[in-house]
Amino acid sequence: MLLLSGVVAAQDVKVLNLKSNDVIYLPTTDRLYVSTPEGETNGNSLCVVDPYHGTIDTCYAIGGSPGALAVSDDEKYIYIGLTASPEIVRFDTDRQAVGQRFSLGSASPFYGDNFADDIAVVPGSPLAVAVSLMSQLTGPRHTGVAVFDDGVQRPLTTPVHTGSNSIAFDPATGLLYGFNNESSEFGLRKMAVTAEGVSILSVTEGLFDKFGDEIEYADGRLYSHLGQVIDISGDVPVLAGQFRSDYSLYNAGLAAAPDSNVVYFLNSTYSPWLLLQTFDKNTYELVGQREFLNLGGYVWRMVSWGGEGKLAFITKDVLFEEHNHLVILRNCTSAIVEAPVLEQAPGACLGDTLALQAAPGEGPVFWSNGQVGPTALVTTTGEVYYQVADEQGCLGPPSNPVSPQFDYLPAPPYVLTPGSLALCQGGQVTLTTPSFPGPLGFLWSTGEAGPAIQVTEPGEYSVQALSLNGCRSEPSEPAVVYSLAEPAPPQPAITVDGETAFCDNMPSVLRAPGGYPGYLWNTGGLSAAITPYVSGLYSVQVQNEAGCLSFPSEPVNITIAYSPPIPDIFLSDNNFLFTTSPFDSLQWLLDGEPIPGATSQVLQAVETGIYSLQATWGGCTSVSNELYIVTSGVDEALARERPVLFPNPAQDRVYLRLNTSGASSGTAHIRSADGQLLSRQVLLAGQELQEIYLNGLPPGLYLVEAFDANGRRIAASRLVKQ
Repeated sequence: MLLLSGVVAAQDVKVLNLKSNDVIYLPTTDRLYVSTPEGETNGNSLCVVDPYHGTIDTCYAIGGSPGALAVSDDEKYIYIGLTASPEIVRFDTDRQAVGQRFSLGSASPFYGDNFADDIAVVPGSPLAVAVSLMSQLTGPRHTGVAVFDDGVQRPLTTPVHTGSNSIAFDPATGLLYGFNNESSEFGLRKMAVTAEGVSILSVTEGLFDKFGDEIEYADGRLYSHLGQVIDISGDVPVLAGQFRSDYSLYNAGLAAAPDSNVVYFLNSTYSPWLLLQTFDKNTYELVGQREFLNLGGYVWRMVSWGGEGKLAFITKDVLFEEHNHLVILRNCTSAIVEAPVLEQAPGACLGDTLALQAAPGEGPVFWSNGQVGPTALVTTTGEVYYQVADEQGCLGPPSNPVSPQFDYLPAPPYVLTPGSLALCQGGQVTLTTPSFPGPLGFLWSTGEAGPAIQVTEPGEYSVQALSLNGCRSEPSEPAVVYSLAEPAPPQPAITVDGETAFCDNMPSVLRAPGGYPGYLWNTGGLSAAITPYVSGLYSVQVQNEAGCLSFPSEPVNITIAYSPPIPDIFLSDNNFLFTTSPFDSLQWLLDGEPIPGATSQVLQAVETGIYSLQATWGGCTSVSNELYIVTSGVDEALARERPVLFPNPAQDRVYLRLNTSGASSGTAHIRSADGQLLSRQVLLAGQELQEIYLNGLPPGLYLVEAFDANGRRIAASRLVKQ
């Protein structure tokens, strides 16, 4: 890979775990722009990256798995070729929004939709682009070069199959150059762009010699990513020089900066390290190099982002060929080697401002959100860290990141009064608020917390919802509790029908004293008796005819153990019962009684009767469905013939695989367990697998028989319908 730039110096390296397809640099914004494929964090986007801090400013949703990028010479528009949709997206950098999407059409039904292989903006015409088109269905992939004006294609295009996969404009002449990098022709095409479209003026072969290579324009020349320099000043392009002829180099990108007489190669091989080499721009001689032992994989797309050896490129995984990281070389080594420590920020409410403070006594501080100075003011959720610059302005290692959290204000709750708002003598009023999803707490005007309070004084009461960080909602509408000159009922006592500790499938019942017109349980229940379904404390208030509520009863502590899931049992063709239940404590039952020693997952049914399975877990039990099994009479014949019937158990239909497939048709009979004929269906001639319908049959045990055209039984099997 080449780069024209300043002298190589020590580099500080920033690596972003950002899968990327292409990267460009815009001097007007001093930012990198990266296209990201679908399926990853920040995927399907155009991401803006701060190269100084190695952070993502923002990502704009694009869709279609963005790929190739190109920018107009006024930097107003970025063109994005999509790899999952046959379109180009035009991004307006002034409005910071997608301005247009246009289709690339199709070369023919054989080639399918066109996609953008490479894009070049017409010099001086920011709304016009040349596109190297490709098919995703054929090889070679090239389907011609076309020019689009504000999304409308000019009629004249170059031919399909062999052409220009990589394209670049010469802004001095307006000529378009294209390189064929997918066949051994390796032709360099000179093309004219007119109002009618694009046409080929000449083809020069022998300048390039590697598949997958690409070209870029810089300073009146074309540069191959793998080492060739092409002089295009004359009528015929000629090879001006060669930086490298190393066949271990892999395809990469090129970017030019007019501030130096050197060219940079980032040597990308199969080795788990990269080599940055410096060559003289005019003599093509090696003048310096540096290894990056902690960077590996292929190098893909490289740009200069500010001169003086500042580079950015994409690494591509050697094994899976995924674009894994965006790497930024800042050309600076800091004298600071110890990372600072940033204290974790407290949570706050949306609209608040948190002040993050760097450690005192340190040099110039640069924050990842772009702020500079010892204090950063944060108003939104997101990861923040800082770096300290040394005397040369080089940034030291980053501090630990912190992530301030800003909660939205919860919606105002409302007060429920399960009973009356009348406060009677010796009584109590209960106020509650629904624990709907969102709030993590409630604060009453009394200063009490929780979803309910008990009131013994008249007055107005309201409640606020709380977020995780304690952000308060607006107060609810107040509930007005008033005094009533009536005596409250006496404090009730709860009677437990059963035990206070029980299994959930055998619950106890809690009863309040009878004879009252109203009841109010702390769970919200309004009847005289309730069945508890969760462990906890249960209390009740009783209400008299005047609407007065008593004090709550003494609470009853209920503990509920959960029973195991109900096991499923199945019957095989050879009279074996089995289950897939994972529980260790199992007991098979026959007609509701335990079968001695039958505690495994498999049981052979040797008696006619109703079989079921009991599972035990933590002292609680559950019982499976029941299967009625007949083990006499026709079963002996069934055991001898052993046809294949599946699935078994079945629901709407079942399939019978016959041991012999005769040439004539036959019939299938379905009988009840006691031998009664319930259904007769025709079997298809010469077909080994027969479909038997079970519509209208209730769940139970059945006998399925198959007879040939002469009435001879050729198959029989038991069937359980669920």
